Amino acid sequence: MAGTLQDKVALVTGASRGIGRAIAQKLASLGAAVAVNYVARAESAAETVATVVQAGGEAMAVQADVRSGDSVQAMVKEIEAKLGPVDILVNNAGITRDGMFARMSEEDWQIVIETNLNGAFHCSKAVLRKMMRRRWGDGMLRAWAGITSGAGSAMIVGRMSAFGETSSGSCRSPT
Repeated sequence: MAGTLQDKVALVTGASRGIGRAIAQKLASLGAAVAVNYVARAESAAETVATVVQAGGEAMAVQADVRSGDSVQAMVKEIEAKLGPVDILVNNAGITRDGMFARMSEEDWQIVIETNLNGAFHCSKAVLRKMMRRRWGDGMLRAWAGITSGAGSAMIVGRMSAFGETSSGSCRSPT
């Protein structure tokens, strides 16, 4: 697929379904090769890859638990070996433990923090320095896009003017 992101590689965490899948498909439609990260739903990740490939794009599924820095480092190495260096990172992986906060267990709290915050940290750290060496990460846009489902947030790292804009802390999809 030719497009504004031709010859760019995008990593979308939590891309096996939902918003992550939609983001992966959009990036591919703009020409990016897409790494579809998943932690446990290999079949769903394969479906995301299949939709990208059927539309003429390039994609691969890559398993990693974003809560683990070592797992993320291994994932990035695998992506770089197959697609090239990561130019765009979408930190979409996130979980929620619905219920009353007063009844939330400390274990559930830790899992949410480890996935939603530490995961974004591990992934950003794994790709950011290399982006900056290629002068791709300088002056980059970091956008937190609130997800109305309450599932979490997507953090987009990279030069995203070709993909989205930010305004007053919100992220708008391209139209």
